[in-house]
Amino acid sequence: MIKKNLVLLFLSIAFLTNAQNVRHIETINDAWQFYKGNIENPFSSDVSRSWEKVTLPHSWNTQDILDDEDGYYRGEGWYKKTIKIPQIYDNQKVFLLFEAANQVTSLFVNGKVVEKDHIGGYTTFARDITRVLKKGTNEIVVKVDNSHNDEIIPQSADFSFYGGIYRDVHLIITKQVHFEVANLGANAVFISTPKVSELSAEISVKSKIVRPKKGTYYVKQSLLDAHNNLVKTIKTKSNFGKEVISDFSVEKPNLWSPENPYLYKVITEIIDKKGNIYDRVENTLGFRWFSFDANRGFFINGNKTKLIGTNRHQDFYKKANAVSDEIHRYDMKLLKEMGINFLRIAHYPQDPAILEMCNKMGFITTVEIPFVNKAAANETGKQNSINMLKETIRYNYNNPSIVAWNLGNETTMKAPDKLGEAYTKHFIETHKVLSETIKEEDKTRYSYTVFFREPAYQDKLGIRFTEIVGYNKYYGWYIEELEDIDKNLRSLVKRTLALNPDKPLILSEYGGGADPRLRTYNPTRFDFSVEYQFLLHKAYMKAILEIPEIVGANVWNYADFQVEHRKDAVPHINNKGLVSASREKKDVYYLYQALLKKTPFLAIASKGWKKRAGIEDSENSKVATQPITIVGNTDDVELIINGKSLGKQKFNFATTTFNVPFQQGQNLIEIVSEKEGKVFKDFANIDFTLQPKNLKSKINPFKEIAINVGSYCYFIETDNVDYLWMPDQAYTKGSFGYLGGDFLRTKTKRRNNIGVDVSVKGTENDPVFQTQVVGLESYKFDVPKGTYELSLSMAELKSRKENSMDILVNDKKVWENLNLKKQYGKDRGVTKRFLISVDNNDGITISFKALKGQTRLSGVKLRKVN
Repeated sequence: MIKKNLVLLFLSIAFLTNAQNVRHIETINDAWQFYKGNIENPFSSDVSRSWEKVTLPHSWNTQDILDDEDGYYRGEGWYKKTIKIPQIYDNQKVFLLFEAANQVTSLFVNGKVVEKDHIGGYTTFARDITRVLKKGTNEIVVKVDNSHNDEIIPQSADFSFYGGIYRDVHLIITKQVHFEVANLGANAVFISTPKVSELSAEISVKSKIVRPKKGTYYVKQSLLDAHNNLVKTIKTKSNFGKEVISDFSVEKPNLWSPENPYLYKVITEIIDKKGNIYDRVENTLGFRWFSFDANRGFFINGNKTKLIGTNRHQDFYKKANAVSDEIHRYDMKLLKEMGINFLRIAHYPQDPAILEMCNKMGFITTVEIPFVNKAAANETGKQNSINMLKETIRYNYNNPSIVAWNLGNETTMKAPDKLGEAYTKHFIETHKVLSETIKEEDKTRYSYTVFFREPAYQDKLGIRFTEIVGYNKYYGWYIEELEDIDKNLRSLVKRTLALNPDKPLILSEYGGGADPRLRTYNPTRFDFSVEYQFLLHKAYMKAILEIPEIVGANVWNYADFQVEHRKDAVPHINNKGLVSASREKKDVYYLYQALLKKTPFLAIASKGWKKRAGIEDSENSKVATQPITIVGNTDDVELIINGKSLGKQKFNFATTTFNVPFQQGQNLIEIVSEKEGKVFKDFANIDFTLQPKNLKSKINPFKEIAINVGSYCYFIETDNVDYLWMPDQAYTKGSFGYLGGDFLRTKTKRRNNIGVDVSVKGTENDPVFQTQVVGLESYKFDVPKGTYELSLSMAELKSRKENSMDILVNDKKVWENLNLKKQYGKDRGVTKRFLISVDNNDGITISFKALKGQTRLSGVKLRKVN
């Protein structure tokens, strides 16, 4: 046995020693020059044109996607660089590989066009530039155009179509004899595992080589285990112009699964009779078998597995989609720590780093093309979509984490029946041919489509072609209420299985928005509070885990992402993420950890909310009692506040809530739990401002307060050292609040919530201005004598009528004939500060007198100066 192991070790070392990086690959991301705009003659000697120095990945939409101006630049961008091609081999072949550029890419080398334009902004492509190269310095010029094009998907979507070369560019140099590079999908080696069991696994490797007609060449396959030990080799003769198929098998393979993502490596080489190596590529291999069952769920390697995970977009705050590999991998790390086993890569193929990490971390994965909302126009548009799907499948084929290819998302958003008979026919045919393309390209995985309308709608159209269907359903957010989530999901399952009993259902999107700056103890639908999002996901997870016919579920979304047209609590941001756009964890992230992690877990869900405030429980009680939610997968937990234990409480569905008495200043919260003989703890240090029950209190004197008028939410002004605004209240004697009027509300079929969805100009604190009390008579503060600084914030939003008012403080007019829309412009936040003296015990009364229409107030601050 020892001798056998020594032989295997010797073979492995010998193999690694002889292995050469025959194919030369390097990134050429540095020292590019960039020009935004049209260039009629890119190769002229015009020195007046100003070029910007940039490094790839790069996008030209990092700024305009977030500004107050409507729209963002969609047009041409030009890149150029000079490069000296290294002479690696005699008679070498040289290629450029673009991981992606959005969305039409034209390549020129030394002033000559290189092949035809690449169509599509999310797939990898390669170009052979050998024939246009010259000795010495070569100039590479790339034109990228992200303009709308009727023949290219996506036509529209709830994400932004950033322009640029936003992923890596690689220089690839090979010998004349090489594995094909510049083909549809930029991949020449395809690995499949036709039969896998615990006892054995069959491997089939298909490869295509470029070689002269004469000569004898072989393709050698070497299988290495996770420790780089050589497991098996096979040599197959190559015939000119034909694909090489290498079939072999192994005994007792280590299986790949979410619990144990064991990866082998396949090294594929071109060799001659003497063993000389001409080209070499490596691919990951995972042995697994899987199946979906509409009633029983998903099975991998014979084990039933509930698929729970997220969707993911590829952007990052203020970087657009020009995101580094390190950020991509960091995202996967956070998802692994959260405990997921399922990732929907939406709504387009993403950076290769993502699937690399899916393979390594054991995420069951689906990949899709950006057929979103509407089909591309005409036959050319259909063919562009087919090519995009082929590129996606071929480039990503060898990733064991992938179980399904998705042909589209919410494709009926632009209702086909309202776009005419010709479009509807083209639309249906597009679905049909894309579904067929998936199975033609890859018989080992499932075809998949994601819908959002009712099952009967897709059935009537006749587009339920794929083997799996997904539904994006935002119960408890856009429609229906929180308490109806379970009922609505069960009804959805029943309706879709009635149409197709054999089609497994994935809940492909669900969720709700949360601005980390908004906190509340009175959460309501569409208030964008962290607390409502927490309750929403808790209700969904209860239902998802209990309904077996939901074979998998993907939260929308892993992270907040930038959407230029969005006008929610954070304009230009879709904030349905479990982490923020810059990756700060929201409370709900910890809930998923508690529900999904297999190891003991404990956390204070709201520990990120470090500055808080509240009104004391009773006059001079010196404490304000507020709830704190703990999440964990242990049995029970003890909470200690400032050294005093509040006892133990048991977890119910991974959560429990303590009523915690906060005092003025620093409050240390400690939670303690035990599991499997080990102690687990978490901490939070909270800086608490205790507002007096009676503003004239001498024991706890009034100092300063900011009120988020017309809202039940706290607002944390993050760009102002976490300055805290408190929720509003109706006036009570001795305290503060509004008299008359009501909270401004949005009432539509989809929304009935407090506030309006407007991007407020001139401020970063949109939620303060988006909520208001309208028609109010006055706002009162029963403060003692003194000098005060009073700030009033307001905006006129979505108002068609003429509104003007006078504002008085203690019967003295301070703001006359105020017409916000006329004087400052629509949808613009305005704040004015006044110095007020209180010489009696009547406090401060701010009176609002309507001259036309309604009065309004968005925010008020009051600070005692002396």
